[in-house]
Amino acid sequence: MEQVSPPRCVKGLGEVSIRVKDLDAMHKFYEEVVGLEVLRRDESFVFFKISEGYGGHTQNLALFEASKYNVS
Repeated sequence: MEQVSPPRCVKGLGEVSIRVKDLDAMHKFYEEVVGLEVLRRDESFVFFKISEGYGGHTQNLALFEASKYNVS
């Protein structure tokens, strides 16, 4: 029988990106309700800091306005 290696553990994610229909509403939710710090905002995206991350790399949440990228 072949020996199976144990699964690798994920130590962190550098960035999670989500396309949203209402960027302003989602910005408000993640900043005011969830409590994430805004790193950068533009008309079609907003980046939040999730945590310091792993190995000195900040973990981020990126929200992109879906209508700006032709996504239904």
